[in-house]
Amino acid sequence: MKQQADIIDAIAKHLGVTPQDIEPNASLRDDLGLGPIEISDLLNDLATQFNIIFDPTEIEQINTVDDLIVAIEDLLLD
Repeated sequence: MKQQADIIDAIAKHLGVTPQDIEPNASLRDDLGLGPIEISDLLNDLATQFNIIFDPTEIEQINTVDDLIVAIEDLLLD
């Protein structure tokens, strides 16, 4: 759970909102209003912060905040 909170904090900081504004089931596109460039910027920022590399094929599967959390947690286990 601490890891999830850290990821949400990092997303919130990147977006300039509070962690309480980030709902796990929120759609990156529809709810948070991120376009492809903003999503790419977010993923690059998170990859740098957590010292991970997103697989390009996995990026297509990331639609919600929860998808992003799961992807980062999985990469941190590797």
